[in-house]
Amino acid sequence: MKGMPDRLHTLLVKASRTFALNIPLLPPPLVEAVALGYLLFRNADTLEDAYLWPKQRRIAELERFIEVVNHPDDPVLAREFAARFQQADQIQDPNHVEVLRETPYLMKQLSGLPAEYVKAITEHVVRTAKGMQDWVLRHDDHNSLSLRRLRQLDDYCYTVAGIVGEMLTTLFALYSPHIEEGRLLYLRTLEIGYAAGLQLTNIIKDSFRDHGEGRHYIPSQYLPLGPDDTSEKVIPILVYAYRHLFQGIEYVLGVPAEETGIRKFCLVPIVLAGATLDRLLQHRADLYNGDDVKINRTRVFELLNQVDQVVSDNQRIRQLWEQLTDPLVSAGRKLAAV
Repeated sequence: MKGMPDRLHTLLVKASRTFALNIPLLPPPLVEAVALGYLLFRNADTLEDAYLWPKQRRIAELERFIEVVNHPDDPVLAREFAARFQQADQIQDPNHVEVLRETPYLMKQLSGLPAEYVKAITEHVVRTAKGMQDWVLRHDDHNSLSLRRLRQLDDYCYTVAGIVGEMLTTLFALYSPHIEEGRLLYLRTLEIGYAAGLQLTNIIKDSFRDHGEGRHYIPSQYLPLGPDDTSEKVIPILVYAYRHLFQGIEYVLGVPAEETGIRKFCLVPIVLAGATLDRLLQHRADLYNGDDVKINRTRVFELLNQVDQVVSDNQRIRQLWEQLTDPLVSAGRKLAAV
């Protein structure tokens, strides 16, 4: 089996700038399996995130999606599902709508993968979609969600991202059955933190927008929302996200050095997220003034080049990470010293 089909890559570009960069780094058939898994998770997330719909519709659409994923060999079911989104004008991102409409293609490609890959992907996508139904149920009568404790935030990140981390380790193990059991179990201890760190970074980056749409994922005590608050209030949650991303670095180091493609796939989003957290720390006041705080394209390509240079050397990976996140570590130390 060759690498990722052009049509699949085009959908990946529409769904995520970051994952369009790192998924193609994987070897076949892993590259297609992870791309399909990600796009199916993207569909579940689009349905969960359709806040302009009544919550009962979101739950019902997720149920239909679960039925489709559970039957990858049923093209009629997939076509009927996709037909529901020909006029999906209440979903804000047209690219995400297009991925929903391409569900029949995604399921056809999925059914062509080896059976063990299909089983791993479908089981994890269904678990996430069912978990998302539970979270939608927690929305109030105004279709708003407010998480009050860090434990709830962790649980949410597990549903929408931690399960993705579990799927990735399962797929890596299928691709590389020679990985020692102890090493594989070590990766299992880090997979949730790895994926949750990426999700937490995105949640913080989008928190101003999410609040405007009635989604309060970060407990209010960690956000500068009151008239007397300063942007310093967000530092603990930035450090909290850094701690999760650090598990992601350890995850990368646990991947055998000879699996360069898998290592690079894992390292790219962690490095980009670390750089994003650092920028959020430096520009936290701008974030809560409504600005879109993110790293620019030049910085992205600079970091990609650095990943290429260090990916096979654990010591150099650690050095890059320490250099990138030293301001976050220092901020945490200052909090501990207060």
